[in-house]
Amino acid sequence: MSNKTLKQRIALVAASALTAGFLSVVATPSANATDTDDGYISSTAGSIGLIAAGTLASNTADTTKTGVILSSGTLVLTVTSTGGNASAVTVSSGAVITSQSGNVSNITADQTCAIGTTGQTFTIVPKGAAGSTFTVSLTSEATCAAAATLTERATITIAGSDLSGVAVPANSYVRWVADGTASSNPSATESSTNAADVTGGLLYIGVRLRDAYLAEIDSTSGALIATASAGAVVKIGAATLDTAGTAATAVSAAAPSDLYISVGEATAGAGWSGTVTVTYNGVVMATKTGKISGKASKLTVTPLLIGKNDGNANAAAFAYQVTDAAGNNIAVTATDIVYSSSSNTALVSAAVGSVNNSTSAAGAGTFTCANSTSLYGSADIVLQTTLSDGTIIKSNSMTVKCGGAAASYTASWDKAVYAQGDVAKLTVSFKDIKGATANSYDDLSASTNQVVTANQMERVTAYPAAAEADGNGNFVYTFTVGTSTGVVPGKYNAVVSFPTVNTTGATIGTANVTASYEITGSGAVSNADVLKSIVALIASINKQIQALQKLILKR
Repeated sequence: MSNKTLKQRIALVAASALTAGFLSVVATPSANATDTDDGYISSTAGSIGLIAAGTLASNTADTTKTGVILSSGTLVLTVTSTGGNASAVTVSSGAVITSQSGNVSNITADQTCAIGTTGQTFTIVPKGAAGSTFTVSLTSEATCAAAATLTERATITIAGSDLSGVAVPANSYVRWVADGTASSNPSATESSTNAADVTGGLLYIGVRLRDAYLAEIDSTSGALIATASAGAVVKIGAATLDTAGTAATAVSAAAPSDLYISVGEATAGAGWSGTVTVTYNGVVMATKTGKISGKASKLTVTPLLIGKNDGNANAAAFAYQVTDAAGNNIAVTATDIVYSSSSNTALVSAAVGSVNNSTSAAGAGTFTCANSTSLYGSADIVLQTTLSDGTIIKSNSMTVKCGGAAASYTASWDKAVYAQGDVAKLTVSFKDIKGATANSYDDLSASTNQVVTANQMERVTAYPAAAEADGNGNFVYTFTVGTSTGVVPGKYNAVVSFPTVNTTGATIGTANVTASYEITGSGAVSNADVLKSIVALIASINKQIQALQKLILKR
């Protein structure tokens, strides 16, 4: 600790616009003083057990000053004022004034207020329990009356033991920072952008540990340890830190009040996504999650929709994402995703990215089906991207389908039997005029002319203005089983009507379809059920009587 910091920890000041009076801690260091680097003053002539002066050192009038003192300690304050004006020093419950320099007769047992002039000292002894607080107030008038004008107040916490120098995670700063320099302040607001970088770069964590009294840890006898998860190397140093480490763990014995941890890839280009755990003397201070995007190594494509066989590119027909060896998403310009091969070039021979992907969201692309109603079905296509170093990354094989407009449909429920309160799903599947799965681009209905009715159910899915089939050639409706008045058990048929499709498929006789289902009771027992049970019970009793009669006759 610097001499400046030590001096700042030994004053309690309160000034008034009228009298300019203030309080300050009296500190008379001696040969047997204890660990003044911790702000711990031990002197018969000064404060004893003052663990953390906090803002008591501020030589300005302030009603929000703080400090910490041991329950066995004593706080010695001095009053300073201009013009010789007297001021009143008052302590709250939890402490008493035990002496006043130059005016011993003025102090009585358990005194909580005394009048003093400039240069006089007051000795205050804590009486409250550890963890409690008391206040020391300075007023500008030479009176202990409640109406006196308050010019300064300090809130003192009573501690049962000295916790100075012991790092407290909640009071400390361990944050991602922009770089490993002193200008990158770890106590500033953390930005998520500092937790991510690209291959070849470094991430930085700023460390500023503080104790229970918000004092920075300046000891060089502790051990700060940074441990990264697999795939990263770390290094600890003071500003400026701009180099990578050589191992997943780094240790530093430097004072952890202004240190930096650099995080880099263990293998160049491989990337990393994981955590860095920071401990001090065996206590976890923080665990930070970060990511370094490596060199692109994988292209994954996934079909989304069924293409239309009209020779045009089908928008957003597939999704793609580029990742590195660690699984981190790599942003790539959409036009860098291009067609590579097809198992059925007559059906599909063109595909390209159309929407850029990012590190957090997949991109989208188009594929083009042949302009022919006689060509339909599926093709396995592969896409690729070329890196700046000439490396070509090919995708997985993706099965895409092409189809015409819907010309027929069927409907089916996800279960055969439902009970009141169930959620039911009705899937309507569409085929084109050739019997292939219908595409996802032609409308299945004009405006809201589709109709789906299901007795004893309430439809949740709204009728869309222009519905299209999904990536499986289906449209799915959701129902809740039962009505506001209950449910009538029985077997029913849902009726599904898509008039637009009926018209399109008139040549093959398309018409409304039905889907059967059954609904059981709600759990209540009907009169018929009760009567049936009674009849069965009587029959059982009669059988038992007959068996008993036969047994008696045999004897």
